Amino acid sequence: MSGPRKPEMKPRRRRLLARLIGLNMLGLIILAGGFLVLSESRQFLTNAYKQSLEAQARIVAGALSQTVINKNFQFFDPSLFGPMIGGRNGPDWQVREATKILQRVASATNARIRLYGRDGTLVLDSAHMDRSINVISRELPPLPGTSTTQGWPKRIIAAVRGVFRREKPVLTEVSAAEGYNLPEVVSAIKGRAASVQRQNQDGADILTVAVPVQGYRAIIGALMVSTRPGEIDDIIQAERWVVIELALIALLVSLMTSLLLASTITEPVRKLAGAMRVFNRSSPTLPGLETIPDLSRRGDEIGDLSVALREMTGQLLDRINTIDRFAADVAHELKNPLTSLHSAVQSLDTATSEDQRRDMKRIIQNDVRRLNRLITDISNATRLDAELNRGESAPFDLSELANEIGTALAPGIRDAHNILLVTGADLPAPVLAQKPRIAQIIDNLVTNAVSFTQNGGKVFLRVLVGDDDIRLIVADEGPGIDPKMTDRIFERFYSDRSHAPTSPESEQLAAAGHSGLGLSISRQIARAHGGDLLADNRPDGIGAYFTLILPRNGKANT
Repeated sequence: MSGPRKPEMKPRRRRLLARLIGLNMLGLIILAGGFLVLSESRQFLTNAYKQSLEAQARIVAGALSQTVINKNFQFFDPSLFGPMIGGRNGPDWQVREATKILQRVASATNARIRLYGRDGTLVLDSAHMDRSINVISRELPPLPGTSTTQGWPKRIIAAVRGVFRREKPVLTEVSAAEGYNLPEVVSAIKGRAASVQRQNQDGADILTVAVPVQGYRAIIGALMVSTRPGEIDDIIQAERWVVIELALIALLVSLMTSLLLASTITEPVRKLAGAMRVFNRSSPTLPGLETIPDLSRRGDEIGDLSVALREMTGQLLDRINTIDRFAADVAHELKNPLTSLHSAVQSLDTATSEDQRRDMKRIIQNDVRRLNRLITDISNATRLDAELNRGESAPFDLSELANEIGTALAPGIRDAHNILLVTGADLPAPVLAQKPRIAQIIDNLVTNAVSFTQNGGKVFLRVLVGDDDIRLIVADEGPGIDPKMTDRIFERFYSDRSHAPTSPESEQLAAAGHSGLGLSISRQIARAHGGDLLADNRPDGIGAYFTLILPRNGKANT
């Protein structure tokens, strides 16, 4: 019984989708956050308000300069002597006319306007006038140091603002009642316009601009214009809400595009993963190549992945099929000598004469040698890929190797088969390969050529040097090759010796067994070195020849 089946792994959550959405939104969130936190809109807006307030203040100051009664020349700096002279020799304002001017200005602007005398006294305040142009009185806010109750939302907002903003001077009704408490008013009385960023007791920003009120050759007072508390904050807040709304719309669009993009990426990847997961399942048969979706028409990386997976799976299935066929061929090839061996053993027991026993023993010995040769070739064939991968290529001279092998094999071939091995390898033939494997190819080709050559014939071994490749040719004087079989003879276990010469030596060689793996192994070795092994008939019609092609050293395929 087979072991318990492993539970199928559940697919993980769609983390790729979350990453795509997160990465697409990250830049937008950072951009929007930068607008909200690091934007210079406040400074730009403050400068614009400052210029606007200063322009308004100078216009109003010019109009108010016509409402003063005493226009005596100012000899002394009022910031130094104003408190000592107690406002003597100061201008007398036409309050009613000044109030009318302030009333008209206040109706056209949200700014608060305060008029100070030359001694720093608050003369008029636009916040303390009603529509009837009558000066009214209002209760002043609590004095500094007294307790004031403030709701917890405002305290939280104030605390948050305090973290991100530096502390600014506080402008209160009490401090604004005396001009000399305000540096900008003092500077205006001295003749220089000044601006200060302040805040009220609740933390709302206030921008104040003070300009001198110029009389006849004298400064007769100061005019301070201030924004409504929190006015700049409200504008910036409105801008931020616009940014937030736009960011939310952009985030929504980004989410939709991310989902669309993810669907074109994650869904095909999920299908490919599901198709590959099918190969993990326990099944009596392997799924076909059509299991993997063909996405090559996409023309992108997902399509390339699909093509690569299909190619890899195709090669894997071909390799599995090759192994299956190889196993079937091995079983078939082993069965033939085993059947012959079994029959000979049985016949040996029933043999009545010594000649019959001798024949049976000879058959048993030949079958054993055939099995040994077959098992050795099968073992070499199965280890070939691994040995080729482990082996290291080195440069050597193929002509020198061919001469060495020819010199070593020629005497034995001449004595055993009366066949002359003619070697023609005079020019240097530099190659980069595994020398033992190339020697194995030459030995296989020469042995194969000898087996098809009549006694008294010749086998030729030559090396031709080209610009790009080196060609080693082994030619025989045998019956040749059927043109339809020039490729099939390289298949594993294929062996056709129906046209091989018959002689005692050839019969003894055939008795040793031909596994049909020699040419297949030789071609595999040649192609592993970037070359090839081809077969054809000689142009003169006498025999066949095999051509081993190897890249010339320095131009080998890597």
